[in-house]
This record gives sequence, structure tokens and C-alpha cells, in this order.
Amino acid sequence: MAFFTLACAFHDTERLIDKTLPLAIRSLTHPTRHDFEVVLVAERSSDEAVARLLPRLAELGVDELRFRRTHRHAFSGAPSNNFHGNHFTTTSPYLITFTDDTFIYKTDETFDVLDATARIFEQNPEVVLVSKVDDHEEWDWPLTDVGPEIEPGVRSVNRVVDQLIAYDTARFAPVARRLGAFDRDTFVSHEGFEYQWENLASHVGTSGERKIAYPERWPLRVRHSDLRNQPGSMHGTQDEDVKLKCFERLWESHGLTK
Repeated sequence: MAFFTLACAFHDTERLIDKTLPLAIRSLTHPTRHDFEVVLVAERSSDEAVARLLPRLAELGVDELRFRRTHRHAFSGAPSNNFHGNHFTTTSPYLITFTDDTFIYKTDETFDVLDATARIFEQNPEVVLVSKVDDHEEWDWPLTDVGPEIEPGVRSVNRVVDQLIAYDTARFAPVARRLGAFDRDTFVSHEGFEYQWENLASHVGTSGERKIAYPERWPLRVRHSDLRNQPGSMHGTQDEDVKLKCFERLWESHGLTK
């Protein structure tokens, strides 16, 4: 058996997380033969929001709550870089990160997502990351193949999207560190030029003969429960009411339409 850390990035979507987090945990871990922990990472959250979360951790299925104030020593670039840079952990062999506005829905209740993830890593030593996000066509940086399939139904692709990323931490962390992943000035958010954690993680996964696995045939539907500000933009509305409506449409359509 392997041990997984599941880390969910939370900001202030208190109504949405009631829906997304229990569904994500259930889809990723029920059933599984592996051990796991669930960590809720509150980045840029208010003291009041975190205080309201504390008595609800068991209800949400959370083992640990991490809260960091980001008024000082914040990462440059997108605010989400703080989640990755401050809380990336190497204490577990496998780390799965997702966001509080990610819709994760399993279409086969018997499928063991953690076991399938561990198997890809174990059987393919060149694979550093596993990522599956079904609405990648909405993004400004297209998902493309960078070589033949890693194995049947598992593509070798050019990028990850932080709605759902699985890491082999021992393979990823040393290279990421060399590339500046944990340096606070590495990332950039300028119009016409964006360099965020997703970019760096994708760089790690596509250089030095390393690979990113995209398991297209898994019975798992993963979508961002938000709409783009405009077609092709990497930025969502960040409006919780919009996200809740997206979730309801995704739930009604079993993850096909938002």
C-alpha cells in the first residue's frame, strides 16, 4: 500500500466547499486500498472564515487544517502560487492537490483512483505528474500530446492544470526546487506574460525525459466549477454564485455540462 496526501486549496468559498470537497474526497478515495490523509489549506482566508471551518472539519472529511496569513512573504504571480509554494509537502510519497472550486465526479463507483494513480507512477518511472481535467479546452494554453501514449489510454501531455494534479513527490520536488518553485519571486502575472505554478510544474514534467500522464479513459470527470471571464482566458469569474450554479449544472449532468 502507498500513502497519499490530498490537499485542497481554500480561499473563501464557504458555500461551495460544502458541495465540492465531500464529493471530491468520495470520488478520489471510496473505495481505495491505500492510506490517505485530507488537508484543507486555507490561503488568503480571513480569520473569521477559518474559525467557522474549525468545528466542521469532521463533517467535511478533513484531517488537518492549515492556515497561513499572506500579508508578508507572499509568492509573486497568481495568489494560488501561495498554496503550492508554501504547502507542497514531501512527507508523503504521493500528493494530490485540487482546488475548492473543482468538480470531481466518478462514473464507476468501484474504480480506485488512488490505486490507478500509484500504478501509473510505479510502472512508469519517467512519469512525474498525473493530471486529468476535462475542460482544458477552455484555457489559453492548449493541452497537446508530446509523444506516444505512456500506456493504453494514458497520454503523454505538455501541461497540467491545477484543478487536479498528482505528484510523485520524490521525483518532482528536487527538480522543482532547482527551477525556483519555492523562491518567492519566480512567478509572474503580467498581461501578455504569465508564469505560474502550473507553468513551472509543466516544465518539470516535460524536461529531462520526464513525463506528464493524462489518463483520458479513467471513469473520472474533473471540471472547473467556474466560467471564464472571456473565451481563452486563464482567469475565471471568481464569483461564488456563478460557481454554485456551475456546480449544480455539473451535478445534474454528471459532470458533462456547466
